[in-house]
Amino acid sequence: VKGSEMHKRVNQLLAEAGLEDTERVAKQYPHEFSGGMRQRALIAIGLAARPELLIADEPTSALDVTVQRRILDHLDNLTKELGTAVLFITHDLGLAVERAEHLVVMHRGRIVESGPALQILQAPQHPYTRRLVAAAPSLTSARIMSAHRQGIQITEEELLGAGMGSTATETAVEVQNLTKTFPIRGKRGQTFKALDDVSFKLRKGTTLGVVGESGSGKSTSANIILGLLEQDSGKVIFEGVDVATLNKKDRFAMRRNLQVVFQNPYGSLDPMYSIYRAIEEPLRVHGIGTKKEREQRVADLLDMVSLPRSAMRRYPNELSGGQRQRVAIARALALRPHVLVLDEAVSALDVLVQDQILHLLNDIQAEMKLSYLFITHDLAVVRQIADDVVVMQNGKVVEKGPTDDIFNDPQTAYTKNLIDSIPGRDIPLGAF
Repeated sequence: VKGSEMHKRVNQLLAEAGLEDTERVAKQYPHEFSGGMRQRALIAIGLAARPELLIADEPTSALDVTVQRRILDHLDNLTKELGTAVLFITHDLGLAVERAEHLVVMHRGRIVESGPALQILQAPQHPYTRRLVAAAPSLTSARIMSAHRQGIQITEEELLGAGMGSTATETAVEVQNLTKTFPIRGKRGQTFKALDDVSFKLRKGTTLGVVGESGSGKSTSANIILGLLEQDSGKVIFEGVDVATLNKKDRFAMRRNLQVVFQNPYGSLDPMYSIYRAIEEPLRVHGIGTKKEREQRVADLLDMVSLPRSAMRRYPNELSGGQRQRVAIARALALRPHVLVLDEAVSALDVLVQDQILHLLNDIQAEMKLSYLFITHDLAVVRQIADDVVVMQNGKVVEKGPTDDIFNDPQTAYTKNLIDSIPGRDIPLGAF
């Protein structure tokens, strides 16, 4: 491509990959992008040379469902128009069956099942394939919604935590009229409004799912609640107290009760810290217990997240992604918090590990009566775990309410599009 055409071609590729305002985006750096935006840029690079074979290795696992659908529709069009073959590698069976004609299931380096995609979904033969079908959030969501349409109020696959969704009235966290703007690179004096008059409540003992496309303001809201960003205006009220009125000492004490689990288990643990030191650090920082008492607390926390006590002598690079996320959860629980902010806490994990972590979080919530602020782009997971849902678009709350109401009767076209984009939603499910 000649120099004069290069700029136009870059913008075109970024637009094809689902990025908006490509003139501005093309001048930005990766650290200025959200996780989903970075993934879309990588997809644009992959499509740039119009390849004959595109190997798509988990190409949409970091993306929200609407962009995922847009990207995969585009890949389908490429296949048809240019004769491009796609080798699609994914852990989401619902997505695989929806998009592939032929399915190969691998386990421990071997092919355990192979054949037409729909046939494998409806009649899985191998125990591992059956576990994948049972664990895939998109298929679980489809089964829950199918059961509700048949008049079954609550299914075994709905993770109800402390079971307080229908009874809780006390508020753990409330945000009122939050706004936040950021300067735009390369456009002096211009700002981007990341949050625009955002308000919602998290009820005590329940899970609030905050969903929306990448860049909708979900993580910005979480970072303001956690005190990692300062809002331009609006209030964060934690257990009845306006956080802005707290002095340094009181804010430090409040942080004991408000902890976080981040998206990336590979980046959120210090590689130089042993597992023991990583979990023990918040206890030491807050001056809790003697050394011997802290050792016992770390051992108890490892038991709680189903890791062997021998893990405390190991380092993050010796653990799998799922084990690291269990460590991150143990660290977040060390101070016995009242509220846990889970920012895309399962989106980097494969479906079997994701399923285990969701059940673990469910059991811990039931045991400790925790409140979860669950931020995710994956509506299928929200359908499974959340009591209430807040839907965000372009920095605004466009819809909120009980999960059943949002999924059964969405009031906005945006919410309806999000739900309709859940992969595998309309696939006829087999019994297994």
